[in-house]
Amino acid sequence: METDGVVYLEFDEAVWLHFQLMWDWGETRIGIDRRELVESALARPQQEANFAKSDVVRQAATLCFGLVKNHPWRGGNKRTATYLMRVFLMLNGFDLDYEVEDAVEMVLAVESDKWKVDEIESWLRSRVRMLSA
Repeated sequence: METDGVVYLEFDEAVWLHFQLMWDWGETRIGIDRRELVESALARPQQEANFAKSDVVRQAATLCFGLVKNHPWRGGNKRTATYLMRVFLMLNGFDLDYEVEDAVEMVLAVESDKWKVDEIESWLRSRVRMLSA
């Protein structure tokens, strides 16, 4: 789906990316725990764009927050949230420059309610880079 030039992840794509990520990590706890929670998190960027007129970086922050807090997968929720956030950014012409340890700290702060969408957005803005054409 594309709205105002922004490419959004579809449910089937998100599930496939989750499976690929988990297989790459050799995980056995794979799959959807609650479909509606995946769908809810995937809808957050579009809602953010439609109602708050937010840019792609803010939309990516809402996606990450929704996936971490909804905890929709059987396993790998934080890894999948980070990965899908990065894929969303890449689909829209951006990449992230970060250390894995920084991303781990970020998602742990979200999971423990220390960080909300604003903090994720700030974290992203200091690390996001335009992909070269």
